[in-house]
Amino acid sequence: MMTPLQVVLLVVLGLCIASSGFLSGSETAIVRVPRERAHQFAEQGRRGRHLEELLADLEGTIGTLLVANNFVNILAASVATALAIALVGATWGPWLATAAVTAIILIVGEITPKTLATRRPDQYALAVAGVLFRLTRILDPITAVFVAISRGILRVFKVSQDNHAAMVTEEDIRALAVLGERSGEIESAEREIIDSLFEVTDRPVREVMTPRVDIVTLGTSLTAETIRQAVIETGHSRYPVVEREGDLDHMLGVLNVKDVLRAPGDPTHEDLLELLREPLYIPESASVLEALQLLRLKRSGFAAVLDEHGGVEGILTIKDLVSELVGELQDEFDPGVPVTVSLGDNGWITDGRVTVEDLAEQTGADLPEGPYGTVGGLYLFVSGDIPREGDSIVIAGLRFTVLHMEGRRIDRLRIQRA
Repeated sequence: MMTPLQVVLLVVLGLCIASSGFLSGSETAIVRVPRERAHQFAEQGRRGRHLEELLADLEGTIGTLLVANNFVNILAASVATALAIALVGATWGPWLATAAVTAIILIVGEITPKTLATRRPDQYALAVAGVLFRLTRILDPITAVFVAISRGILRVFKVSQDNHAAMVTEEDIRALAVLGERSGEIESAEREIIDSLFEVTDRPVREVMTPRVDIVTLGTSLTAETIRQAVIETGHSRYPVVEREGDLDHMLGVLNVKDVLRAPGDPTHEDLLELLREPLYIPESASVLEALQLLRLKRSGFAAVLDEHGGVEGILTIKDLVSELVGELQDEFDPGVPVTVSLGDNGWITDGRVTVEDLAEQTGADLPEGPYGTVGGLYLFVSGDIPREGDSIVIAGLRFTVLHMEGRRIDRLRIQRA
């Protein structure tokens, strides 16, 4: 039969273990809730505002939880020891109390609550925010002492205490996207777009533009019939108009086929010249993100890309930028997309317009970076000469053999392990 004192000790022990579980789970939930979302919680009522304040002083909040949790755990061990000695004697009592309290605190006070908090940190944190807010106010003086001592120790070891370090990095977002895909929360296509955003936005526009040799131009002798023929043959909606055929450095303007269609009647040569729009110019060193922002700002879907000497190196469209993010966009009028075809053990056949990045990914080779974006450009840069069909060089353990040339442009290559 237990005495009244032993009953009281048993109740205190139960409260200590319950408090330990509450505090352990709260600590895990608070740590896992992103501080960047604090303002969102503030819109969810009083508990949300309390949680916002707790997250604003995360160091103090964690300090309070640790002080309180250690206190109740030590108290639980002391009470259990006293109770065990009273029930089974001084010989085995301390040993029994140590084993029992360790097992119970691990299961009830640590593993279970922390697992729950890990699975639903937002809900858990909101549920306990009110109690934690009051607890931090009560224990603030004690917590402040321990936090000050902790900071002093960190200073001794010269550990940075910068609270403004990046909380979420690019790698964190990529990792979260992968986890979201595995759990089924996001689609594979969504994860690929997230990856593309980080990979593409810092790339220079010269790597995604349509190169000069592939640009279709119109001369100054514009007629409705020549425009119609150009649209039938190429399917483009915008055409650079130049003084001399192929001379993009003397561009008069850009003709939008939609403007021609809106023109009343059958537009004359002079009418068509008046429809030309001033082209937007972007330096080749500009990033994809900068180009996208500029196109949006100018409300333009077309830009000419300039090299360091002021010459037109290529053109860039909104479609080019979007294709880099979501994959190649083709309609029934588009020419074939440059591809690399695997021949198994015999290597690959690749289009000269395939990007170096895509080829490196497909072959697994560590291809060098440089002032080029395509496989053809890589070959020309390394060889230093205009090749002939059948010429070959070795780059990064791969042998590149020119199979077909279109003028001075490399059209198709065979790639084999050297």
